[in-house]
Amino acid sequence: MIRNISISAFINTIFILALIAISITFTIFIKLDKQRYNITMQKKYELVAESVINSLDGNPGKSGIKLIIEPFKVNQVENDELKLKIINEAKTLVIRKFGFGMYRIFSLEDTLYIYVQKDGYNLMLQDKQTYSYNLLIIAVAIFLSLGILLSLYYILKKKLKPLRNLNREIKKFSKGDLNVKISSNSRDEIGTIAKTFADAITHINNQTKSKDLFMRNMMHELKTPITKAMFIAETLEDEKKRDILQRAFHRMDDIIKELAMVEKLTSNNTFVYKELTSFFRIYKKTVEITMLNADQITSKINDFKLNADTAMLSVALKNLIDNAIKFSSDKHAFIHANMHRVDVISTGEPLKFDLEYYTEPFSQEEKRSDGFGLGLYIVKTIANLHDYRLIYKHQKGQNIFSILID
Repeated sequence: MIRNISISAFINTIFILALIAISITFTIFIKLDKQRYNITMQKKYELVAESVINSLDGNPGKSGIKLIIEPFKVNQVENDELKLKIINEAKTLVIRKFGFGMYRIFSLEDTLYIYVQKDGYNLMLQDKQTYSYNLLIIAVAIFLSLGILLSLYYILKKKLKPLRNLNREIKKFSKGDLNVKISSNSRDEIGTIAKTFADAITHINNQTKSKDLFMRNMMHELKTPITKAMFIAETLEDEKKRDILQRAFHRMDDIIKELAMVEKLTSNNTFVYKELTSFFRIYKKTVEITMLNADQITSKINDFKLNADTAMLSVALKNLIDNAIKFSSDKHAFIHANMHRVDVISTGEPLKFDLEYYTEPFSQEEKRSDGFGLGLYIVKTIANLHDYRLIYKHQKGQNIFSILID
């Protein structure tokens, strides 16, 4: 599962967990430190209470009581209503009973009070000094920790920004955009990868341009002499030689046409010019370019509308029909089409290999050497450009090639 998480998401998760961990740690620390503080203050008041109760043995008067409590820096609470409120409403933290008296420590509204009872003395004492739990140090530590954590997060995200840019450009490149621009001024590993990838793009672009130039020049140079040779072959009186030469030149012309189609489909400038059309129109164009006899094709078409490149889809269907007739035992093809799929069916032996083998360029069986191994590659490429799918099955002695439309 972790392997499927992006680096950015993984970093975000790590820092969120670190933030949660810091928050929990400081919460626990504050709680424990507050308890320690309360215990310390409570023990202090216990010592004061025991000292005061021991000092009341001589039955001192008001002035004597004042002298007794003054060293402990506490004041006597004189307000009877406040005393009553403390006794009735305050939380009792400690109660100690002796044979000669008792004392209690109350907590009311975060203020501690000492209540001493001995031999008729009922003294309610309050500390002159104000003690408050100071969170300043802890707050500084929290903000410092969070500041460091967020600074690290910002630095790391900034450090990874070139990687995100590189990923975006790689995606563009994978979709056929060879004009992507990748630049990085950093000298770390990401910068090295960016520079290497930029060099690779330059190299690929140079090779692609060389290939395109070679293909176009080759096809142009071959097309003219082949055309001339076909005209010359027509003038031969020997019918047998004329037929042999014409077949050879037609074969060479077909090779050039298929190579031209492959070059077009694999070119960076390949566009699918989709338009709303009918399948019957595509089928009619296919029959025109196949130049086959009418009795070689049987069709059952439930006409339907589709968004497609008419020229491309006609070539794909033409290749399927050519293969069906060429490799069938009765030299006949059956076409069945509806809005969901187009099936091209012929009688014959099943394919020796899986369909994937034949959709690679220049792939064919030895026994099927009559061809160039480009037909099904072109069909699959055109289908993929339309977001269709090419499948194959052999059923009841028939080979069925299907283009799935939806």
